[in-house]
Amino acid sequence: MGHQPERTCTGCRGAFSKSELIRLVAGPTGVAVDYREKLPGRGAYVCPRAECIRKALAKGGLSRFLRSAGPPPTPVELTDRVRAAVVEKIKSLIVMAAKAGMLASGYSAVRDGIEKGKVSTLIFAADIAEGTKEKVELLDAARGMPRETLFTRDELGRMLGRELVGVVGIEEKGFADAVRRESLRLKSLINSAW
Repeated sequence: MGHQPERTCTGCRGAFSKSELIRLVAGPTGVAVDYREKLPGRGAYVCPRAECIRKALAKGGLSRFLRSAGPPPTPVELTDRVRAAVVEKIKSLIVMAAKAGMLASGYSAVRDGIEKGKVSTLIFAADIAEGTKEKVELLDAARGMPRETLFTRDELGRMLGRELVGVVGIEEKGFADAVRRESLRLKSLINSAW
């Protein structure tokens, strides 16, 4: 695999690989989040942390860099847009894993996947029944695989075309790694101090 190009965060001014940062572009209505890095135009990069987003927007620096004609968003607005883009990315990864047959959903399927050594990452719904969570954690006690708490049972169910889903197990390392990476981004946006 080739070396990833580095970019500078417009907030903290640190140099990072492009994949660690979020691309922002000047859109017709102001600054837009270009999470898939497909939008045309001049781009600026920022760490996925509220603190860096705030610094990037300070004194109109980001708008000047992007030569954006629209009004600059507030730090809270831009952080919310970045957070929404990360959430959508996680949802799309879960749906793609399910369509590829690389996702066990629901307690029974996850239990079978753990017992067969197929599951590499667990995702618990935020509102999973405590008893179900404990049963899954007991099954996984020896392996100690990575786990995330994301979405609600209803949201996971809607993504997977089911009623309510309390737990899913990702069975493919690439999908699992991508979901964990995006989950870390999401946590850094939620836990950042203003």
